Amino acid sequence: MRTYKIFHIKKAYQPFVLGREKMLQELLGREHIQNSQDHNEMTYVCEKIDEDFIKKNLDRKLSRLFSHQEQDCNKLVLEHPVKGSIHMKFEPYCVHVWCKGSQMLDLDLFVGLSDSSDCYMAFQQEEASFGWLKPIKIDSMQSFTEILDFV
Repeated sequence: MRTYKIFHIKKAYQPFVLGREKMLQELLGREHIQNSQDHNEMTYVCEKIDEDFIKKNLDRKLSRLFSHQEQDCNKLVLEHPVKGSIHMKFEPYCVHVWCKGSQMLDLDLFVGLSDSSDCYMAFQQEEASFGWLKPIKIDSMQSFTEILDFV
């Protein structure tokens, strides 16, 4: 089983986070935010999770792929007869995801989420890996240089 924590980074902070993903993983990837300073930093950088929007978007994008969907308060279960299942739990600033089965489940979920926003980041604690669900597009070389100078 693969587990992820998915955060919705505020659009304004994408350039700041770009190149600092590892530091963000260390801050946001903790099991529980230990002190109020860490919580304040999290709320400063991350958007609040819109559970209804995510559920509706995933239903629209994935309903043809998943034969059974079960929605409950703060939880969503997506099942595929061949690939396996995705269990999601929603918190105010984080979506916890458990994928059991084929790794294609992860890709289906990531595509479904990234279709609605390019600001989602996923952290997989077991592998100590992380990444943007949709690569950040840099409009011009000048903005790329600005981002590098910012880092």
